Amino acid sequence: MAADQNKCDLYIHLLRNNSIFETTTEHSLLSLVNSCTLKHLIKGEHTIDKECTLYKFHFIVKGKIKVYNLNQSDKHFTLFILTKNDVFDVFTLINTIQHDVCYELLEDLDLLVVPMDIMRDWLKTNPDTLKAFFTYTIQQFKLLESHILDIGTNTVTARLANLLLRHYNESTGKIEHIDNLAHEQLAELIGTSRAVFNRHIQLFKKEGIIDVSRKHIKILDLQLLKEQSDTKDPFL
Repeated sequence: MAADQNKCDLYIHLLRNNSIFETTTEHSLLSLVNSCTLKHLIKGEHTIDKECTLYKFHFIVKGKIKVYNLNQSDKHFTLFILTKNDVFDVFTLINTIQHDVCYELLEDLDLLVVPMDIMRDWLKTNPDTLKAFFTYTIQQFKLLESHILDIGTNTVTARLANLLLRHYNESTGKIEHIDNLAHEQLAELIGTSRAVFNRHIQLFKKEGIIDVSRKHIKILDLQLLKEQSDTKDPFL
């Protein structure tokens, strides 16, 4: 009994860190976590089967995944990089049909998992949390819209600058969410090759805009970076 209580307390604590549940009552959270399980996935050993997301809803507690589309030519388009306090799959939650996307573990993952039908029924009795879910979803689609427009209309220079600006936290002075990603993954986020991405990274470094170490990018001159986001012509 004590072990069950400790598990529930842990799950409630983990969900409390997610802004979606900011106004959710303790009683309502308890009714949800009673149906949750904590799952650990190791990068390179485990995968996320999209069939699973038809029946299970996931809260990311720790780690990072890539959500992408794959066409018949094996070309893929990165939709989102999801990390701590993100959720998936909202599309399936709302539409009750399978979302035709693929998932790739970028880091080891800790997930709180709840059956999809239980999640739907729970949200019906918690309208404030449902509203927060819609707010989260709108924010994600705004990011996706910005991402698509960026790739469709801007130069690689501007796209790289916008990518860094979108993930830059001015209060901490750090790039978040995409930090630690390989350059190949970052190149995919702006719709270019790794070679082209590396060339532009080195140009940004030469201009004194950023500093680069292994899988880390540090912004040195925020104003210069903002100016590059409006660049109409690429460096090369």
